[in-house]
Amino acid sequence: MRRFRSFLDFDKEERWLNEMAGAGWLLQKRGIGYRFSAIEPGSVVVRVDYRDRVLSRADFDNYVVLFADSGWQHLDGSRWGGSQYFAATGADPDADIFSDAESRAERYRRSLLARSGTAIPFLVLGFILLNSGDYRAWPQQWYLTPGLWDMHGAQFVGHFLFETPFALARGLSPWIVLAVGILLVVQFGIQYRCYRRARLVAV
Repeated sequence: MRRFRSFLDFDKEERWLNEMAGAGWLLQKRGIGYRFSAIEPGSVVVRVDYRDRVLSRADFDNYVVLFADSGWQHLDGSRWGGSQYFAATGADPDADIFSDAESRAERYRRSLLARSGTAIPFLVLGFILLNSGDYRAWPQQWYLTPGLWDMHGAQFVGHFLFETPFALARGLSPWIVLAVGILLVVQFGIQYRCYRRARLVAV
């Protein structure tokens, strides 16, 4: 079974994954959406960690084994970083992979570091592209075919349709890069609120 959801709040994501596990569906893989496999309802507890850096294969194996020694099976995630999903069979519903509330809050800090490191280059590149001397603001200037606007009939339609994908890529790419950067900043703000909330619990 596959479900399409998106989370910035790890606590909400955990609750949803545990609700799914309670209904008999355990996370199998996270990619474009979540893929689940059938299990005995209520037999598993799911927890989410976050890694903000790439680990060597040996370090990642040690990371997974560390949790396995405590009874937590690694469901999904990679040594390249990002969310890591663990499950414990027959565990107390309150069982956790974190030793305390402060270490639980730290996963948000790691995610914020990774997100800020991605957002800043997108914003800088977007502004550079928009303010470069080569950028053409008017859509008509995105088309570079000589004499295009003097053509008529089928000749114009053929050349216009052929160049349009390239023109759109040429004209919109700076705005797309900037939009991605702004989206990452918004996500950063949402997750920062989650981090502050988690820190308050830790105090």
